[in-house]
Amino acid sequence: MKKLFSLFLILSFFAGSGFAAQSVQKSLPFSKGINLPGWLEYNRLNTLRYGRQDFENLKSMGVEIVRLPVWFEIWNDGSSEYKVVPECFEMIDKAVDWAKELGLYIIIDFHNDCNGSSKTNPKIEKVLLKIWPQIVEHYKDRGSHIVYEVMNEPHFSSGNLKSDISKWGKIQGNVLKAIREIDKSHTIIVGGGDWNSLDSMLALPDYDDDNLIYNFHDYTPFLFTHQGATWTYTKRLTNIPFPYVKEKMPPLPKNASQDEKREYKNYEKNSSEEVLVSPLDKAVEFANKRNASLMCNEFGVYMNYAQPEERVNWYRIKCGWMADRNIIRVSWDYTQEFGVFNSPNESRFPEDLNAPLLEAMGFKLPAGKSKTWFNNARESGDWTIYKNGSIGLLKANAYSAEGSLTHKIDSEQVIFLSSISPYGQICFSFGEACDFTELKDSGAQVEFLIKSKDKALNISLYFRDMESKIFPWRASYSLNSKVVKADGEWHKVTIPLKDFSDIGGWTNAEGWKNGEHKFSWSLVDALIFDNGASPSKSGFMLKDIKIVR
Repeated sequence: MKKLFSLFLILSFFAGSGFAAQSVQKSLPFSKGINLPGWLEYNRLNTLRYGRQDFENLKSMGVEIVRLPVWFEIWNDGSSEYKVVPECFEMIDKAVDWAKELGLYIIIDFHNDCNGSSKTNPKIEKVLLKIWPQIVEHYKDRGSHIVYEVMNEPHFSSGNLKSDISKWGKIQGNVLKAIREIDKSHTIIVGGGDWNSLDSMLALPDYDDDNLIYNFHDYTPFLFTHQGATWTYTKRLTNIPFPYVKEKMPPLPKNASQDEKREYKNYEKNSSEEVLVSPLDKAVEFANKRNASLMCNEFGVYMNYAQPEERVNWYRIKCGWMADRNIIRVSWDYTQEFGVFNSPNESRFPEDLNAPLLEAMGFKLPAGKSKTWFNNARESGDWTIYKNGSIGLLKANAYSAEGSLTHKIDSEQVIFLSSISPYGQICFSFGEACDFTELKDSGAQVEFLIKSKDKALNISLYFRDMESKIFPWRASYSLNSKVVKADGEWHKVTIPLKDFSDIGGWTNAEGWKNGEHKFSWSLVDALIFDNGASPSKSGFMLKDIKIVR
């Protein structure tokens, strides 16, 4: 009965306007795609988050266009000319080439800090006018599959919203002129000055350019899509139903704030079909008057607290409305908390994909089994983890440090972490529970090269138990000046797996627990280099990390 009732609600939502909607008249060769966030954002420590295999996976799902958010404000030399560093272009080049080889379109998105309390750089026009000519000069002859996006979610937050929207409209016009002086052929995405809101898009001036895509973001109704999200004022509001059902609404939290009360009170109205659909129809009318294409290149639901079935319902409804109106849709995101996997912690492809969600979004569930680092290593005998800027089918992320995972020395790429905070780390994730028992019992060793000038270097190198979903036990080995000479030269380190000790583990919720002999070599999911309790300014370099038998 519950499923039938949910289906009735969905059909009711579609019945109003979905099938009689006017559509955008100007079409493009792509209609649906996915964002790849966290790769070239925040810092320079996530450059190994995605690889060619991810692009192949997306293609097999039916993705037609990928959006690549790039924080160019951190990928430049810091001078008044804002010269984009070569490493940034090298990473984008790879993505551009992979997309072209696979028949995908790709958006180069000038991304930025969109934290709820952030404000767009008041000097952003200068930054854009310095950086965009470099981008278009680099990519103007690299293929028509490339799409430029002037800037993601500008938000000046001066207190005068109308003025901010108008200000951004003029800045964007100036940037468009600068781009067109160099590149007259590539399609360009433009958006409004209030976090790419639909209403601010409707207020944009006519840029007199017949090769634009007008873009907006859609996370409505916000109380549902961002319920429990720790960076928002809805973090205490969870179990919010969609569509709205009075009997299923949770109580307001104690001492509710004005924001919480407002969102809660207005949710019935804000989640109604009239409120959700009307802006889409206005956007279609706007795009047709401008003879332009229309895109929504961010939309999605935070998965941590939304009921799975209702989350899928939201995507089915939203994607249906946009498809009916010929609005290009690019969801946020791929592997993270707004993603298409059942959990951001497990992203085996295709086993961990959320099949009902893919169907709701108009994608398909590929057949076959995942290609994994562990299976490939067993078959090939090559247990390489990191070599010359490559990690194969692994994933790698670094935290609480500066540096790069693809730092270039002469013709070689190495890992370089500096200014490391206490417990800053680099994590190589295997993407599944791997049985290392036979490796350990047969005398296998971890081998790598390390370089450091930090005489107080204190690294905990450990394997993590996949039972991290319960508690992440560690088998650890301590690297200090007794093991690694702090002379700024490369030194080979070889550690037998049997020498790793069950020392315990730590979580935010439970803190540190000493070892209880619960670590299992049959459930290893990651190898981690973790800085000690003291910061390390000079840090260390790593290369040629592997397991040898």
